[in-house]
Amino acid sequence: MISSLRLRALPYALGILVWALGPCLVAQALPTTAVVGSVDVDDGPHVIWKGSRSQVFRIRGGRLEVEAAQGRVILALPGVAASPLVLRPAKPLPARAVFPGPSKILALSDIHGRFDRMLELLKAHGVVDDRLRWTFGHGHLVILGDVMDRGPGVTESLWFLKALEGAARKEGGWVHVLLGNHETMVASGDLRYLHRKYAGKIPGLPSQPELYGPESELGRWLRSLPVLLKLGDFLFVHGGISPELLASGLDLQRINACFRSAFGLRARQAEGEVALLLGSSGPVWYRGLLAPGGRPSSTEEEVDQVLARFQVKALVVGHTSLEHVTAFHEGKVFGIDAGIQEGRPGEAWIWEKGRAWRGTAEGGREALQP
Repeated sequence: MISSLRLRALPYALGILVWALGPCLVAQALPTTAVVGSVDVDDGPHVIWKGSRSQVFRIRGGRLEVEAAQGRVILALPGVAASPLVLRPAKPLPARAVFPGPSKILALSDIHGRFDRMLELLKAHGVVDDRLRWTFGHGHLVILGDVMDRGPGVTESLWFLKALEGAARKEGGWVHVLLGNHETMVASGDLRYLHRKYAGKIPGLPSQPELYGPESELGRWLRSLPVLLKLGDFLFVHGGISPELLASGLDLQRINACFRSAFGLRARQAEGEVALLLGSSGPVWYRGLLAPGGRPSSTEEEVDQVLARFQVKALVVGHTSLEHVTAFHEGKVFGIDAGIQEGRPGEAWIWEKGRAWRGTAEGGREALQP
């Protein structure tokens, strides 16, 4: 449901009512129908900006609907966000990436379009309630990249996390979403891992790279996100910090800034430090920090050098699917990709009261012993 009524305060129920009684968006329903696989497709919304004007694309039952708006847009997203989301023409500022240590952190990685699994884990551990309201207080939620590709709930997952950012801030908490290799793949046109829901061509609908391009609402948001996040004594990164990246001398701020500027490029299109960041030794691709990563594993000395460079006590990484959230290198590295992408219930990494925990899908906890 989409509305652009210029209201300063719009609770969810009122947003639904206003939309039903008199939306101000100029709707243009295009006479196009497409079927992906053997079932009708529902997807969206996708918002594309042209200055202060926007077009909102939505697919219902395989049929494309397009609505035009001027100025801010208010999206009611039932089942995805607790309150309507207000969008403005201005691009978001780069996300903050360095914080003092929070009292509690919950981190998930490699959601891969499994919106259902993500919600189950967040509800089980008290991050959101059944109405998708933030219930984690001053805690920090970290999503460690690869929200995109493979699964059928990519659009819902992205809108949910974007909306939850604002809801958390109002309650004194934070939501941090980091970029992974699959966000960079889709933005650069590498669509090998799209779920079939997104792979069909629907006349009039922008391509996947355009839906996440620099003029789209979700694309602009992705370009504001970091690849490295420091919360107190922990450094969060989707893949890892390679010896090559460490030797480059790039610091956290420079890595984030360079990666944002290069988002949408492929490594072969880049040179110098940008090529390093986008390549196999970059922060979203490197696997050497985890023993099952399929690369020569980082040595203890290399791990210690990373910790010293970024002035942290441990790294938290995803990218490499594991049976369980696991501690490596005597608790200096935590691997937290627990197979959500494969349809497994998944697990969460939790830091609270000075201890690291494995959070189960049922809401239980197990201490992570090095």
